[in-house]
Amino acid sequence: MGSANFSLPPADSPDLTLVIPTPAERIQCLKSNSLEWKGVLDPEQYIQRENHLMSQEMTRDGAMTCWILVDRNLAPDHRPILSSCESFGKRALLAYEGRVEDIIAHGIGSVFSKPEFRRRGYAGRMIAELSIKLDTWQQENSVRKQSVFSVLYSDIGKTFYAERGWKAFPSSHISLPAVSKDTMNQGVSGVNLDLVRFMQANDVKKLMCSDEVLQRDRQVLREASHRSQRAKVGFLPDYAAMSWHWAREEFYSRILVPERGEPKVKGACVESRGVFICWNRSFGRTEKDNVLFILRLLYEEPKSPAEEKAVAEALAATLYRAQLEAHNWGKNRVDIWNPTPVVEKAVKMLCPTAQVEHREKSSICSLKWNGAQLGLGEDVDWFWNENTMNSMTGNFAPTFKLSHVASVLQDSGNRSFQFSKNSVRLFANVGSGALASR
Repeated sequence: MGSANFSLPPADSPDLTLVIPTPAERIQCLKSNSLEWKGVLDPEQYIQRENHLMSQEMTRDGAMTCWILVDRNLAPDHRPILSSCESFGKRALLAYEGRVEDIIAHGIGSVFSKPEFRRRGYAGRMIAELSIKLDTWQQENSVRKQSVFSVLYSDIGKTFYAERGWKAFPSSHISLPAVSKDTMNQGVSGVNLDLVRFMQANDVKKLMCSDEVLQRDRQVLREASHRSQRAKVGFLPDYAAMSWHWAREEFYSRILVPERGEPKVKGACVESRGVFICWNRSFGRTEKDNVLFILRLLYEEPKSPAEEKAVAEALAATLYRAQLEAHNWGKNRVDIWNPTPVVEKAVKMLCPTAQVEHREKSSICSLKWNGAQLGLGEDVDWFWNENTMNSMTGNFAPTFKLSHVASVLQDSGNRSFQFSKNSVRLFANVGSGALASR
């Protein structure tokens, strides 16, 4: 597919255009990027995985769009694909001046150029074209007919995307090692495992993604917008996002460990203290790639030292269960994105040497804010920047891959990010949410 006699145009050529691929061209893209992204799967399994994920509630019916950069003068199915990517439309919230709106915002992922088309500026041209496309893409039914914001997770540092409008936000995580049942039976001071119970998918849906919980999320943004004139945005941490990640891990488990069956345990909770967490298992090619990711932590912001102690102990107990689940599934560690102080306190109860890692090159949370031209102000606070979106949108790797977003809900607690034109800072708030990686 493509022309053998094709002469490569410069990246700034007016003949280049961003279009949706034909079905055959989409498969061509998958075959090309499978050489670098398929991991433990074979090429056919990789394509099956992508088709499976595209059929999930969060990504079907046009919510996920594939894009390719091509020469407009060449015929479909007979034109070289100079660069490719995906965008994901997802439910989001905007709060401004005390009002909360439901909007659609996009994540960007799976950016890829074949080796022979790299270092020619095609990925940058594609991202520039996509930025323009997404300003109005799928906004026909929105109030403004324009996009308010979009996100991506950069694996090539902060500069490339910042130059194209996506400003970097604080990006950190903290890790816990997997632990065996024998180790767990020895106990940890201050951690009462008797309070904890595992959650299956329906439990997560009821306790973490119900209409009541999502209404509280809206109220969090509403109250925050009363306290500050800045706009507030966040992807809605709904069940569709969680189930997308679980569809991914279940696909892997059916192929790699069929004797285990699909993972049934999706999280853990201490209901008596209002603490809930849910997770997702990655199946990587190397030990370091086999991780249990915390998708979302949900708890009420403590208002006193006594409440903070109770919440931290409950979080520690649920995270201890996550460590055991990681061991049971052969995972190396548990990762928690953007931990709040109370989450850090809980982690250190389990592993006193654990340290927060501030990422400067990989999985850099980045947001493009269009609010200024829409009358929403120059600055924005980003709530619920969790891991649920990172796997879907993906991380922009050195090979021009944006690992998966994703869709990725993971602000390990009640935290939001504040962006202004000249500075970025992090501050605590009430609420929690998240977004995944290929």
